[in-house]
Amino acid sequence: MEHDYIYVHLDSVSNSVLSKGISFSNYKEIVQQPLKNLLLLNATKDIGEFDSYTGFRMIRGEQKVEEFLTSEAYQRYVKQAGNWIDFQNLELLHELTPVEISELLYIAHAHSSLHSPFYYKLQNNFILLTLPDGFTKIYCRDLNLFYEFFAREITKRVNQCVNERRKLFKKQKTIAMIPFEITHQLTPLLKEGVVLSFSKISARDTVSEIKVYLVEDRVRNLQSQMKESELMALLLYNHEKQEWTIEEMQTLVPSL
Repeated sequence: MEHDYIYVHLDSVSNSVLSKGISFSNYKEIVQQPLKNLLLLNATKDIGEFDSYTGFRMIRGEQKVEEFLTSEAYQRYVKQAGNWIDFQNLELLHELTPVEISELLYIAHAHSSLHSPFYYKLQNNFILLTLPDGFTKIYCRDLNLFYEFFAREITKRVNQCVNERRKLFKKQKTIAMIPFEITHQLTPLLKEGVVLSFSKISARDTVSEIKVYLVEDRVRNLQSQMKESELMALLLYNHEKQEWTIEEMQTLVPSL
């Protein structure tokens, strides 16, 4: 089932992450800072205000951005393949050239940037793109923000797996946060494209085991059974010691 796995493919050149099985509905979990303005790359007329210079709709001001990103309207926008990019001020936004505006249209359509996704005139830190079939692509100027979010997501997922079937009056287990350093150790695999499987974790485990499979760009077959030959690493959580470790199953062979 979909909630049993996370797919992540990291592109450190463009600072983008393609994922499935991760919810970005709570934007604060990754952004961790107020956003001044949003440019909505494919919004309908009932959202935000129209900017005649760029032809996009936008949300202006930290308070209005906060209200929008925590609203039901935003949840619907994301579900309907909503895309957005943050920007600092309207004056610089209106200095975008027609070519730069067309690049934003391209990003919204092709889910890929022609050049750097971080624009001097926008001073943007993020781009969020909602793709078909439940995939999301996010560009982060500071990738450390993604690694922190990724660590929280792994920890949260293990916590759900361990505690969701526990009896009503049985004490819930507390899962310690996976160290930042361990998520960083996964970088070579994340750059190739991996699935983290949570399907075998149960409340009876003394050690919870997350299997990390190499799937590269075969993203359309994520729900098929992973092959043991594709098992690259194990993320292990010892409940007694409250410690995380990583065990390498096989070495990633560099592509020629």
